[in-house]
Amino acid sequence: MTCRELLMRPGRWAILVPFVLGCWLMIQQEATGRQGKPKVLLIGTSGTLSSGSPSREKAALKKLKSFIKEETGLDNKIFRQKNWRELAKKMADGKLHLGVFQGDEFAWARQKHAKLEPLTLGVNVDRYPVASVVTRRDSKITRFADLRGKTITMPSSSPRFLRTFLDHQCGKKPEDYFSKIKQQENVEDALDDAVDGVVAAAVVERASLEAYRRRKPGRFKQLKEVVRSQPFPPVIIAYYDNALDESSRRRFRTGLLGASRKERGRMMLTLFRLTGFEAVPADFSKVVARTQKTYPPPRKDE
Repeated sequence: MTCRELLMRPGRWAILVPFVLGCWLMIQQEATGRQGKPKVLLIGTSGTLSSGSPSREKAALKKLKSFIKEETGLDNKIFRQKNWRELAKKMADGKLHLGVFQGDEFAWARQKHAKLEPLTLGVNVDRYPVASVVTRRDSKITRFADLRGKTITMPSSSPRFLRTFLDHQCGKKPEDYFSKIKQQENVEDALDDAVDGVVAAAVVERASLEAYRRRKPGRFKQLKEVVRSQPFPPVIIAYYDNALDESSRRRFRTGLLGASRKERGRMMLTLFRLTGFEAVPADFSKVVARTQKTYPPPRKDE
């Protein structure tokens, strides 16, 4: 019997109040989407998390699972998804409690899934990473278009947003724009190649360029920046609507925010090439909106 039917029938006032209260509680629970604490926290990723070898990835995941267990008391499983689209869909379908996205991927996923919310940001030095293209200071290259048909280099472990930036600058697949894209094992080797004239330019994260300046100030002075990107969102740990109860979200968030203050947390961050986790700042939505406007999502077959 519905609340409306009960109200229309006489002689039911003795049970009306508790019935209405029961209806109200059910409606409130349905509206807020409250759920019990999960026995196992299910976490999805849009790809590799450590940007390294399979052995490094395995070690990083083991550390992360252990850290989550110690900080939240929750057993957890981490599943690598095919891509960010699959990750977002499974979160929307309630099959995953949390998801780890690269910043540009989160911006794209949120265009379709408005209830996708950031829980914390995974930061590497800079809150909002920036891509930088550098060449020798004495080079005649003064703009990105001057690099067409030339050889560039970038680290093999580059964060995802560097590729997004290149796709946008080239207007097509970078492999069809440059004569060659040389992959280097690390950032320092990539920048050394630019200094030595082995390649026309290097594409790196701005934070890595600043680290190079501190380690090799003399060689850094032989470089010049040709172009840089607008700030991108960083790595994002996200949840969908109320798929995970507030108490678990709060414990998870608190644990991550304090990771850099604990030895086991610092070890985990090192494996993921992060310097820490941060709370979501007030300007986060603006950075996401600019990313959505400037960098459209790739086609599904890319």
